[in-house]
Amino acid sequence: MKFIISPSKTQKPESSEYLLSKELLYPKQHKKVLSIIRKLSIADIKEKMKLSDDLTQSVYYNIKNYNSNQAHHAFTSFEGFVFKGLERTVYKQDEYDFIQKNIRILDAFYGVLEPGTLIKPYRLDFITKIPINLYNHWDITEYFKDDILINLASAEFSKMVQKEMINISFLQFKNDKYINQATYSKQARGILLNYIIQNKIESIDKIKEFDLDNYRYNTELSDANNIVFTR
Repeated sequence: MKFIISPSKTQKPESSEYLLSKELLYPKQHKKVLSIIRKLSIADIKEKMKLSDDLTQSVYYNIKNYNSNQAHHAFTSFEGFVFKGLERTVYKQDEYDFIQKNIRILDAFYGVLEPGTLIKPYRLDFITKIPINLYNHWDITEYFKDDILINLASAEFSKMVQKEMINISFLQFKNDKYINQATYSKQARGILLNYIIQNKIESIDKIKEFDLDNYRYNTELSDANNIVFTR
């Protein structure tokens, strides 16, 4: 069983003593993407990524100085909503052993990241228009051929994998109906993933027992390929 998650645009490069450092799984494909975005001017980056002046300078600097930038572990370097839900500072070797075995990060710049993969600061998603179709470029489905996939990634990133998976959704009851609210969903994915890590969960039935932050498994809205939690 593998839990797939999305990266985040916000990053704070850090490494963990409990993670085993790994090289990139797709170095050739990564180098091709890097070579393309290195050709972007600072004006291109600002326009295509829709960034502030300060962020534009930072992204441009990281691209131009990529080879000399220091690398850190992927799992401990992302800081988005999902990752903020993880109690990474209290995890010990048992938790990180589970993380290394069971969690993979889908990424527009690197393809697939293991938790201990060494990465450098960057910013790239599938919305950014560059001279390459990133979905076609990242042919990663074969990597997961023997795995049961539990999808905790956004639709933008889970589309990278062309195989059946079990999707997990979080819905809010509002105005007499259940709706998906992106921010709440991202936060809930982090809370659930933290619950999975701390309890070393590797079964569908155990996932369904999740009941934190007022969420409950909704039998009526769920099916064989979709686990839905509502509140």
